[in-house]
Amino acid sequence: MKRKDFLKAFTLTAAAAGAAPALIAGNPFFANGFNRYANRIPGDRNTLDDLQAIVEAYYGDPDDVSEVGRARKMQALIMELAIRAKGRNPGFQVIPQDTLQYAHINGNAENPYDKNLLDLLAGWGIENFSPTTVARLAKLTEIGIKGTANTNGSTLQVVADNQKIAADNNLLWHPRLSAEVYQSPGKGNPGYMPIYSPSSNSYNIIHHPIPAGVGHTINSNDVNTMMDAKNYLYMLSSGKYSNWAAWEADPASRLDISTNAGYLVPFKGGRFQPTGPADVVAKAIADHGTEWDFFWVAKGYKQDEGRKAYIEQLAASEWDAFYIDAHFNMSALTKDEVETLKRKPQGGRRLVIAYLSIGTTELYRWFADPVMVDSGTGNFMHGTVENGTFIPARERFWDMGIPNWMLWPAYAGQYADEMTPIWWHPEWRDIIVRGGT
Repeated sequence: MKRKDFLKAFTLTAAAAGAAPALIAGNPFFANGFNRYANRIPGDRNTLDDLQAIVEAYYGDPDDVSEVGRARKMQALIMELAIRAKGRNPGFQVIPQDTLQYAHINGNAENPYDKNLLDLLAGWGIENFSPTTVARLAKLTEIGIKGTANTNGSTLQVVADNQKIAADNNLLWHPRLSAEVYQSPGKGNPGYMPIYSPSSNSYNIIHHPIPAGVGHTINSNDVNTMMDAKNYLYMLSSGKYSNWAAWEADPASRLDISTNAGYLVPFKGGRFQPTGPADVVAKAIADHGTEWDFFWVAKGYKQDEGRKAYIEQLAASEWDAFYIDAHFNMSALTKDEVETLKRKPQGGRRLVIAYLSIGTTELYRWFADPVMVDSGTGNFMHGTVENGTFIPARERFWDMGIPNWMLWPAYAGQYADEMTPIWWHPEWRDIIVRGGT
């Protein structure tokens, strides 16, 4: 099979969805005739059987790897996951991320919406914020599919401008913030964080709604669907709360405040001084003095209490909704932990959305068996293309234990540990939809 006929990076998608029924609560309301299946009771076998028949039709011929064929197969996987979840809990909500064209028939944005797919969804998220994507998300929001986006919020002006665009289009936008924005409330004020990393930070900081430009939207309302939410936190990594014993064993590698955003904080009696570029360090010391320590020490946690801190710090934040990973250190969050996260400190219920990639494989997932991993590189063993022909990993490495649904690196030049699966392969479908039987 030739690569050019097979898979292209821009067709990938991921899903942000509850990893278990406990992660999502409430029966959503949808407008304009969409989501006719959303509130069907699990016992309505005719509806579920009819939907499953539609799913199989979307999967179609497994050898059809045309652009349309691949798009329909991803639509099928999202629908199959949603049907399985709603069969156990009718209030379960599914929110795909990226590849907005997949909201349309055959994955073509020029076509009408695909009602079979959208009837099963509660929202759609993107990691992009442009006039085109804003317009597409706004149209989805009009029919009850709440649009969300997250991109860099490198300056106060960028944050203000993008939040206005989001509000004008009834969308939710969450920024990845820079030092300027983290410090913008001013020392001693709610939302201020002593972070000095010049560039926008990614998905590992629990910050306040104020620097994100949505402090005025903090509320005590119950949030049962994304349509109810006035703001949301997009935080996919719990790495900042993991393996604190290693921090103690090698503190020097975590003291650079220009790269390790939020690891080190001012703390009276702290053991460390910040490191990094001279001008950055000088400003930090001028602002807060020379006594600093790890953020978890300053908050009174012990080095083995990372998971506890993660849950408590999330729960104490005032966001309406969380996009977080379903796992902490490869261990699924418990029902009690999720229930804690659903309660806003100011009153009211929040929505907890658990992120799971269904279009790439990730080493920290439950299905990452050691047989799949190259001991030399630490990455998945994958297929390759030789003389225009695709060679599966199983044949490439002469190991029948490697699954044949593992293709090749998902992204060029980044995320080397992620691979692209054949997402319509029965084994991959079983892993994503049923957890792997």
